[in-house]
Amino acid sequence: MAPLDQFVKSAWMLGATAVVVAALYLAKGVLIPLTLAVLLSFLLSPVCDWLERRKLGRIPAVLLTAILGFAVLGIAAWTAAGQMTALAPKMPEYQNNLQAKLHAVNDYCIAALSKVTRTAEDVGQNLPQAQQAKAPLGTDEWPYSVRVLSPPASPLQLLGQTFGTLVEVLGLAGIVVVLVVFFLVRREDLRDRFIRLAGKGQATVTTQMLEDAATRVSRYLSMLFLINATFGIVVGVGLFLIGVPNAVLWGILAATLRFVPYIGPWIAAVAPTALAMAISTGWLTPILTLGLFVVLELFCGNVLEPWLYGKGTGVSGVAVLVAAVFWTWLWGIAGLLLATPLTVCLLVIGKHVPQLSFLHVLLGNEPVFEPKRRVYQRLLAGDQEEATELFDDDLQSRPLVEVYDTLLIPALALAETDWHFGELDEGRHRFILQSLKEMIQESGEGQQEVRAKEGVEDGNRVPACGWRPCILCLPARDEADEIAGMMLSQLLAAGECLVQSVPYTAVAGEVVDLLQRRTPDAVCISATPPAAVMHARHLCKLVRGRFPQVPVIVGLWNSQGDLSKARTRIGAGAATQVVTTLAEAQEQVRRLIQPLLRSEKQAQPPSGPRVMQAAQP
Repeated sequence: MAPLDQFVKSAWMLGATAVVVAALYLAKGVLIPLTLAVLLSFLLSPVCDWLERRKLGRIPAVLLTAILGFAVLGIAAWTAAGQMTALAPKMPEYQNNLQAKLHAVNDYCIAALSKVTRTAEDVGQNLPQAQQAKAPLGTDEWPYSVRVLSPPASPLQLLGQTFGTLVEVLGLAGIVVVLVVFFLVRREDLRDRFIRLAGKGQATVTTQMLEDAATRVSRYLSMLFLINATFGIVVGVGLFLIGVPNAVLWGILAATLRFVPYIGPWIAAVAPTALAMAISTGWLTPILTLGLFVVLELFCGNVLEPWLYGKGTGVSGVAVLVAAVFWTWLWGIAGLLLATPLTVCLLVIGKHVPQLSFLHVLLGNEPVFEPKRRVYQRLLAGDQEEATELFDDDLQSRPLVEVYDTLLIPALALAETDWHFGELDEGRHRFILQSLKEMIQESGEGQQEVRAKEGVEDGNRVPACGWRPCILCLPARDEADEIAGMMLSQLLAAGECLVQSVPYTAVAGEVVDLLQRRTPDAVCISATPPAAVMHARHLCKLVRGRFPQVPVIVGLWNSQGDLSKARTRIGAGAATQVVTTLAEAQEQVRRLIQPLLRSEKQAQPPSGPRVMQAAQP
């Protein structure tokens, strides 16, 4: 039944998506002005709040904000229309110069194309003539082509079309203005009603969603308007100084088209660059015009936007492009301008509504995996190089012990858990272990180089007494335990300890002989999930039974269970410590060796190896 239920759920989701898209398309005449009004209210709301905090009433603050905001837009539109009207009669004057420029640029291309054309004609003349088409049966005349010509529109019709378009635009603008005013006046009441209707008992989640959406969209629109206005002003001033006619028009056009993500500024650069080519006899003016757009866009995209936005919207670049295509297909030019704000709203909804969490995953720019799972996923995919890059990048900002504890140890634990539960095949499991081992060895070589450079100053970190404590790292059972022990050995070797890591292939008798021969000052047992406690318990009993006086540190790496129960199962006494991270193990070793180092400094170094007495059976 589970596959059937999943199929039904997917079918319902696809059907609901199709219905929503169809409704958005069919109701665009209503939704476009409504959406514009909502977004403009988000943009103007901070200004209203600022005026109200200055003891201005709600109605005067809203009216003053609306008048100022729409007056700026109206003046910009009127100025652009006047500039276009003034530019139109001059266009024939620039035509000859522009054509000369284009001919100068394309001379070589035209010559090459003419040569290719002549060659093709010569080849065509040598080919046999194709059989001519026969006239239709029953007549000696060829058929005539028929073309339907519509009569030219009368002046009254042209006036009606122009007047109708103007009335439609003015009507849409008037509706948006009225809606913005009412939204600003009744914004708290509208917010409460939306929470009551949409929340359905989840007022907290809905309130957080609205506040997050309002904050993100308002900040995004404010910063976008500020950046685009600055871009347009600088473009207008720069073109005026360069000498391009109608610089104000191109500044307004640049500020408007920059609302289109990614491609808007370059579309805005086409017309003034072409005009610069038309009015100049050389190439300096067009190059300066194009260079102005390039420099400004690079500055805005790489300096100004990261500084003002920060992590502002949280929408990925791919999501912005896909959203621009989708909303343009759905609502045309209006959809292209509204694409990014609408995408931000969908992202916030997906963040706060569990049923729509896929929107947050699809549209957001935050990583969908934790760092440890990203490393493990890259190793699962066989991409050792990218996994190593993630490890190296993390190592640039954090200490090695912290990176091991939060990145490699969890990835190793995930691999071992999947392997024991049969979700990982032998070849992939072997590749993951080998990759982790190589990453640890490379980091160890890097640490040795660093210590070699520092050793000139600190005497290779050898204690003044000349004696170094001996630490023995034992794997509880398998290769994963040995790999975790390698990490601990690296960390301990960076201090004042002499560390030896035992391979997992060593049998119990070899371990006992090694303990008697090396006389370690502490033993570290390394165990990874999922059977870490059981394996560590067995080895700990072996060490405790033969050498009860040796301090033992049991590392249950990445353990998520009850640590007190684990201690009870292992039988940890006063001489046995149980830890779950490499940092804790490092700290326990430091506490053990500090008294030994102090005593060695006060007494003479031992003349020979100390003998560890095995417990009598």
